[in-house]
Amino acid sequence: MFNLSRRITLIFLQMIFINIVLLSISYADSIPVPQKLMEETSAQMIKEFMANTEAIKADPHIAHKLINDNLVPKINFPLMSRWVLGKNWRKATPAQQQEFIKEFQSLVVEFYSKALLQFLEDNKLHEDLIKFMPFRGKIKDKYATVRSQVYPPSGAQPVRVNYDLYHSKKSGLWQVYDVTIEGISLVTTYRSSFKQIISQKGMDALLAELKDKNSALNSSENTAQLITKEK
Repeated sequence: MFNLSRRITLIFLQMIFINIVLLSISYADSIPVPQKLMEETSAQMIKEFMANTEAIKADPHIAHKLINDNLVPKINFPLMSRWVLGKNWRKATPAQQQEFIKEFQSLVVEFYSKALLQFLEDNKLHEDLIKFMPFRGKIKDKYATVRSQVYPPSGAQPVRVNYDLYHSKKSGLWQVYDVTIEGISLVTTYRSSFKQIISQKGMDALLAELKDKNSALNSSENTAQLITKEK
């Protein structure tokens, strides 16, 4: 009787173990592609920046390279640019559209790099900096939203960050076209600002301002680099 009970118990435990393993595999396989993309990209970015923290502090251009290599390919800048300009996109010439995509991408990368450098001055990156929430709802046609929370090293309340992604049938890729931080959309914020400039001064004036802004950001980073080296 004892042996029979023990055997039944062992079989029961084996069944539980097998079900757990199958459930884990099933869950991993069922994670939507956009969710998996953002989780893997985030983990890779944090790993790269943790390994190159000191080098980045000495040379900001290393941050640019890491961002361009790891993050930029995951962003659909042409689509983001169209959303940012709204109705003004159709009014712009093809040359103006291409110029805007180029300058807008530079602006986003420059701001991201600068924010990162400021963060690294007073904080250390850690693997649990970003946690992704379980995917909610269903993927609707070509669009999906991936939710995450950023946990500041200071122990402050986590910051809600959502990524809106678009699936292109042409490229077969899921890419980010908007980021929303605590309910504030990057696309909406820039659209409001750029719309005002275009309505007052025109598209060429906006392009000129973007070029000047990117040039100023580059100059400030070069100055910061020289100061760091002098120290």
